[in-house]
Amino acid sequence: MPNPSSPGGATAVAPRPSAGDTLPDRPRGVTVGAVAVAVFALAFAVRLHPVLQGGGLHGMANYDDGVHYAAAVGLVHGQLPYRDFLLLHPPGIVVLLAPVAALGRLVGDPDAFALARLGWMAMSGLNALLVGAVLRRLGAVAALVGAVGYAVFFPAVYSSHTVLLEPPATTGLLLSLLLVRAVDAELPRGGRWRLLLAGALLGATTTLKIWGVVPVLVVVVWLLLRRRGRDAGTYLAGAAGICVVICLPFFLAAPTTMWRMVITDQLGRGRSDRSLVSKLEQLSGVSPWADSGYGWLLAPALVVLAAATVVSLVRPRTRLLGALVVVLTGLLLSAPSWFLHYPELAAAPVMLVLGAGVGALADVVRRRAGRVAAGALVVVVVVAAVLSTYPLLGLRLGDRFPGASLARALASTPGCVSADDPTVLIETDLLRRNLDRGCSLVVDPGGYSYDLAEPGAARVSRARNRVWQAWYLDHLREGDAAITVRYTTRFGLSRATAATIRSWPVLAEVGDVVVRQPQPAR
Repeated sequence: MPNPSSPGGATAVAPRPSAGDTLPDRPRGVTVGAVAVAVFALAFAVRLHPVLQGGGLHGMANYDDGVHYAAAVGLVHGQLPYRDFLLLHPPGIVVLLAPVAALGRLVGDPDAFALARLGWMAMSGLNALLVGAVLRRLGAVAALVGAVGYAVFFPAVYSSHTVLLEPPATTGLLLSLLLVRAVDAELPRGGRWRLLLAGALLGATTTLKIWGVVPVLVVVVWLLLRRRGRDAGTYLAGAAGICVVICLPFFLAAPTTMWRMVITDQLGRGRSDRSLVSKLEQLSGVSPWADSGYGWLLAPALVVLAAATVVSLVRPRTRLLGALVVVLTGLLLSAPSWFLHYPELAAAPVMLVLGAGVGALADVVRRRAGRVAAGALVVVVVVAAVLSTYPLLGLRLGDRFPGASLARALASTPGCVSADDPTVLIETDLLRRNLDRGCSLVVDPGGYSYDLAEPGAARVSRARNRVWQAWYLDHLREGDAAITVRYTTRFGLSRATAATIRSWPVLAEVGDVVVRQPQPAR
């Protein structure tokens, strides 16, 4: 019968199911909540397990995490990065961690640092849910595959096992993509405040790491290509505005020093000798399998990711996601330095295009073979993603550290305690005591090897860098007791420097950690 509510009495035609309708496209209440809780729990568990198997929440992890937390302690103690101590990144991470560092005054830095590590794991679990939220407009299949994929993707797992820069940058990117409605068929008009906030969220990532400017420019260009020049300007204004708000106070306090540390020192870092194959293994997430002798998985993984990226670039609704993958992976592969947490820069975009690609494939299967076949495809993909965590069961991240025992041994030590890794002072709860006693704050001993280099001079290894070797010994001598755990003759120290340290009297030994009494230079 004609539908009287339809114009002219025409019969209403139900819209054709989309790719997302392979699974219920709009599950409600308990179903959505249960899936979200399961994805978050999976993400949190695969990050926490390797840490508990390895160094634990009070262990020695990545070195950079200690740098970030120690810098935040310095800030809440009234010291500014660049003006009062060396920091080779923009100040965003220091501002972000300041509340946790303030909490450390009440609960102690070891426990506050452990809470920060747990918070980063939870943040990455939130990022998994945000991947699903971005893809939700493409349907439940895309959202589920993307969210589960990110939850177990090794680059995302590794970068969020402790307090590193990349996870909060991913959060800013995903929230920004949500606000600009990156996968909408038609970009909504208006919403100036929404675009300003979207720009600010992604712009804030540039205050964590300077390469955050690249995804900002990708989104701006995307808006311009869609003939939304005014929206692009609004978005860019939000990004620039938040950078000014966060960075300007620090820049005004030490403009020349901040520029040198954040820009000049970073650009002057030496080139990594990591092979292209190794980089691709880490970017594609197959490195844990490759380490177990399954390096052949790299080829099919690259084929799948390349196909998903091409599909995203071809489809107007997902073109921004594909562009982010191409640009950010290109940036990573061309960057001179390389560390295992770097691939997180592209992890969320990779999982976004993978989720979108599987969603599109499920739609094709549904049309040709039916809903049951499409559902089976989704189940297979999700189960494969979960099974990909198998190598993580034996993964151990970090090293155990006798922080509590060492703290008791050093409780009555007068004056200052110096160390070549800030985590030593954090886990012994001596960092704040040092500051209260007026000791100098050094959050990144290794960073001085970049900052002390002569402009334009050829880069040499730390072991051959006589200026840094001299600085390193002077830094240890600033303490009435010195602890060295990071640098050895196999990593960073010259034989002469190591011999000098070994000649100092031993004050205490706790496990493998030796506390020495520095002696004046002869």
